[in-house]
Amino acid sequence: MEKMDCPTCGKDMSQHDEWQAYLCMEKFVKVATNPVAYGSVRKLVCPTCKRDMGDHNEAQTTECVNKFIKQVTSGSA
Repeated sequence: MEKMDCPTCGKDMSQHDEWQAYLCMEKFVKVATNPVAYGSVRKLVCPTCKRDMGDHNEAQTTECVNKFIKQVTSGSA
């Protein structure tokens, strides 16, 4: 897997075991897809395009979340 920082905890994704990767991905998806409910959480930087997730519209969020999940799951398979 190429070097990719975890958007949730900041560690390199290659340092995550399967369970930690699952937990971080789950939290990232929750926060990224529901910015109103998680607005008080620290700013989330998109791991695929490196922009603030708050600047994404719904389509961009979905696209970036799906790319991130594919990158993580293809690297750990």
